[in-house]
Amino acid sequence: MENSKKGKAFRPLSPEEYIRTKSGTLPIYQCLINSDWENAHLANIIIARKHPEGNITACLYLVDLYCQGVKDTTWFFNKPVTEYNGIMQDINNRLEMEETEYALVHNIIYAALEFAEDYDFHPHRDFTSVSRFMLEEDTDDTELVDIECGMDGKPAYVWTPEHSKSETQRIISKLEKNPGPGNYYILNQE
Repeated sequence: MENSKKGKAFRPLSPEEYIRTKSGTLPIYQCLINSDWENAHLANIIIARKHPEGNITACLYLVDLYCQGVKDTTWFFNKPVTEYNGIMQDINNRLEMEETEYALVHNIIYAALEFAEDYDFHPHRDFTSVSRFMLEEDTDDTELVDIECGMDGKPAYVWTPEHSKSETQRIISKLEKNPGPGNYYILNQE
């Protein structure tokens, strides 16, 4: 006789599903930011959380405080601390990173998102689908830190030689529509 009551098979969560559903329950292990973020108006942020067995899951965010908000984001999942430390050393070899409080990086990300949204710039697709879940909800429970966005209150596009002509034109076209001619800056990184 066949057993008509079959139990549901256990299906482990994918890394993406885990970050979306469970990362917020993990304690913060470390928050890092590039030391020149205030002058550069470009923040490289790392938020790492520690699993009960000691491994680390982290999200990395590239945040443009002048105009575009969360330009890029990536993540890695459930890495041993030694591997995490190696990744951090590689990053620190390229950028001078410093440890900071969660409240600062939280406020930077959310301030940049809000400012960018005012000018129709949307966060990187991976932020929407995965890495935003590494953050706490943006409520009054998180200490408020005043973060300046834009330049003199106006959006500013920082052109670099790495930007394609089409990318540059897309950004300038958005700014021409909102806030409109004369109400934004174009800066040349060179």
